[in-house]
Amino acid sequence: MKRAEFGTAVFVLVVLLIASVIYSQCAHAASLEDVALLKSADRQKMLVEGAKKEGKLSFYTTLIVEQVVRPMKEAFEKEYPFIQMEYFRGNSDRIAQKLFAEYQAKRYAVDVVDGSSTTTMVRRAGLLQKFFSPYLAEYPAELKDAEGYWGVSNLYFHTIGYNTRMVKPNEVPKTYEDLLNPRWKGQMIWSTGRGGGGPLFVGNILQAMGESGGKAYLQKLRAQNVAKTTVSARQVLDLVIAGEYPIVLVIFNHHAYISRGAGAPSEWQPLEPVASTISTIGLPKFAPHPHAAMLFLDFILSKKGQKVMQLSNYLPAHPEMPALQADLKPGGGRFKRVHYMNPEQQFDKGNDWVEYFQKTFVQ
Repeated sequence: MKRAEFGTAVFVLVVLLIASVIYSQCAHAASLEDVALLKSADRQKMLVEGAKKEGKLSFYTTLIVEQVVRPMKEAFEKEYPFIQMEYFRGNSDRIAQKLFAEYQAKRYAVDVVDGSSTTTMVRRAGLLQKFFSPYLAEYPAELKDAEGYWGVSNLYFHTIGYNTRMVKPNEVPKTYEDLLNPRWKGQMIWSTGRGGGGPLFVGNILQAMGESGGKAYLQKLRAQNVAKTTVSARQVLDLVIAGEYPIVLVIFNHHAYISRGAGAPSEWQPLEPVASTISTIGLPKFAPHPHAAMLFLDFILSKKGQKVMQLSNYLPAHPEMPALQADLKPGGGRFKRVHYMNPEQQFDKGNDWVEYFQKTFVQ
């Protein structure tokens, strides 16, 4: 064969190879989309048959492993013994970075992701797949994406917390205005953390009271000299339990409940509207085990999966699944009005809230 003919043949082979890779990826994407959006009467049967061939599921999660991931794995594998569930635990940023690095290296390892901002970051990169689950119909509009990109696995409600030895029952602030009482000047603390501290409080106030009214209120709160710490919302509650301050302005209410159960002088108080952040769950575009992934999404959104959340002392997202301590969720007797923070909106406005918090309360 002449050199020119040989070169042409190699070129053709390379073109064919590239084309086959592109076709393969497109076919995989189309196959994944078909599975993700499946609505036929035999959907469950098709998912089970496909999952038996796949045999695995990879879950990248922000949930605490010992508290809920392992119980969820046990419950899911009991329901589907032919699927072996693997998991990686990290915060939302770490999960998104891991997925992006793997995709850049053309390693498609993850089937399902969760977190307060994970699905938003993956979606903005064009790497999240729309999906259908019959269980999504059981959730209100604010707890699912209108376009079908994510559902919600669990909820977080942000309230104030206080030391019951330092704050008398008749002194407990019950409204945002009560926080402006001179009695509490220099007696309150909050975390500077983005996801569960001062910036979140700022965002809730601005959205609940409006830009003008909210900023007017926050300027008054500034005069209260709220102490600041860089530790997590859980750790700042521990500072209050230890007696360093009577009140913390932003905690997860279930943390105070858990600490109280362990004998700590810990209690929470809702200020309405209560801010709620949501942990979303979604399907990456190149999930290697799409049938198993869809079975898992169905499971975690169903009452069976939500029951695991409940028994693990997480707050289930399903509206018909109460918390283990019922009053930790709206309608349980202690609060009704909730501001569910849309993850897309929170992601877009989060930097503005941090900037305003830093300028008003830190600098």
